Amino acid sequence: MSNLKLGVEVVGAHDLLAKDGQGTVSASVELHFDHQKFRTTIKDKDLSPVWNESFYFNISDPSSLSNLSLEAHVYHHNRQNNSKLSLGKVRLTGTSFVPYSEAIILHYPLEKRGILSRVKGELGLKVFVTNDPSIRSSNPLPAMESSLFSDSRSTKAQAPKQQAPNVAQKVFSNDKSESRHSFHHLPNPNQSQKKQHVPPAATQPSMDYGMREMKSEPRAPRVVNMFSGL
Repeated sequence: MSNLKLGVEVVGAHDLLAKDGQGTVSASVELHFDHQKFRTTIKDKDLSPVWNESFYFNISDPSSLSNLSLEAHVYHHNRQNNSKLSLGKVRLTGTSFVPYSEAIILHYPLEKRGILSRVKGELGLKVFVTNDPSIRSSNPLPAMESSLFSDSRSTKAQAPKQQAPNVAQKVFSNDKSESRHSFHHLPNPNQSQKKQHVPPAATQPSMDYGMREMKSEPRAPRVVNMFSGL
């Protein structure tokens, strides 16, 4: 049996869409790969949560790795009625997977799950392939598992591989400033677009003044001409 595994470090998210009616969100990330499913813990009331949690998937057929894909779904959890709402997703194809030595943390813009969905923000992931025999795959997530219990069960799932999450935490802490720049890299075009609308607003006063001058000039000669004839 092959020892090849897909490692996924869920680092954090940034600027998520508020969903709880109070301007915040309680988010978790659900990973899907090769008929396996894992989930992070829930971070309550945080629009930019940090997880630093690692998961390892078995690769059933290494020869078909390029045809497989990893999906990371971000959900908001409502603990009152045990429901969840999609905050967006990230989909990576097998052709983008690299060995651990070449893997870096990348921040992917969240995509809509459906046509009518509203999403914003980014998800930071480090995805790599490893054949380290000492690494065991994570415990699979039951299909009907309640999201409210994901905190404790996910923690138990991480117990066999505590060393790998420590590596992820060091990488995230050392590159904190760099990753923060990456988080803001994609939203910058939107901000620049917003700034492009400022010049027209600034020129409106000058146009108003011009209009006042045009209106005042024809009025003055007309009054003078009416009384000069008399």
